[in-house]
Amino acid sequence: MPKPFAVVLFSILIISSLAAVYAQEGRPTSVNRNGDLRILVVATQTKSDSVVAVPPATSVSMSLRGGKKAAGADAVDLPNWLSKETALSGLQSTDLLPWHIVVTYDQFDEDGDNVHSGVYEEYWAAAKKYKRIYKSDNFNQTDYATDKGLYRHGDQRWPSSAESQVRAEVVTPFSYAATLHGFHGRNLERTFSGYKLQCVLIENDSAISDPTQYCFEPDSSILRYSRGFGWFQTVYNRIVPFQGSNLAQEVDVTDGGKPYLKLRVETIESLSHVDDANFVPPSDAVALQGDRVSGVRPVAINTSSFPQWPASLRTQHFTVKLEIVIGKNGHVISAHGVSGPPEGYKACEDAVRKWVFKPYLVLDKPVEVEQKVECSSF
Repeated sequence: MPKPFAVVLFSILIISSLAAVYAQEGRPTSVNRNGDLRILVVATQTKSDSVVAVPPATSVSMSLRGGKKAAGADAVDLPNWLSKETALSGLQSTDLLPWHIVVTYDQFDEDGDNVHSGVYEEYWAAAKKYKRIYKSDNFNQTDYATDKGLYRHGDQRWPSSAESQVRAEVVTPFSYAATLHGFHGRNLERTFSGYKLQCVLIENDSAISDPTQYCFEPDSSILRYSRGFGWFQTVYNRIVPFQGSNLAQEVDVTDGGKPYLKLRVETIESLSHVDDANFVPPSDAVALQGDRVSGVRPVAINTSSFPQWPASLRTQHFTVKLEIVIGKNGHVISAHGVSGPPEGYKACEDAVRKWVFKPYLVLDKPVEVEQKVECSSF
């Protein structure tokens, strides 16, 4: 939507048949034993009473007064809420025994074409003892986490934003919420196609009233729907219990109401025996050493600083591209213009140097990140 002022747009440029699904006891078990959990889809409408339509997110509303913090019973203590929910959904709980998961995935473009398909597999035994495997038509890689560092076999690039999202949506469904700082939360009951869900809305005090939200079955920790970064919406279906947590076997992600990722958990099982040899990198694996990485997608915390364009550019439409380095503390430590009108470099560089990102961690150690961003004037 055209705006009467310059807007900064930053873009992070980086980036079988169904197997048995095992619960902690090693047997397929579903929360939905009595068929009381309906299937959720992101759509304008459905033709079945057993399917609930969640309206696509395709627009935002603006309010000149901004948001208001919830009070009383509606208020949510976000840090405590997040700590509780991350232990009850996905595979983020620190109390989990070693596990193994296999997820098949399909990625779609804006025209609805299936552009990539693959399998994500992970063996997890500890924070620094895991193996993560991607096998797809365009990406084949295995990472080995050890006490000595991270080793990579196969493709040496970091997973793209979509490939990283494959893991996050299933294994760490609250990872985006954990990046939000300076926000407040409130409870709200939402009804989709007559089906009620209990939601937590995460908002800031800006004028954009289209908050991040996570929706659950009433009086339950079962996550069914989330609205996250940008236009992403995710629905979680076929929930199974696993080691005290809830895990969705079918996860569908849309972007602006259009299919983006289709994820299917083919296997989830506890590992009764951990074979240390399974976590030893092969001799030709590359050690990911050093304090700086590139090709990853750091999470922006504050990008509210805008360029003050020189008078010669204020009536023009253009884009300035920068190469930046994000420090270990998340602050931009260098920014250099590489394309666009040279007279706009300094304004863009000055603005971006004030941006803040969540520190990027490799095996829980912060590293510097080389990144490309853009400043655009419309």
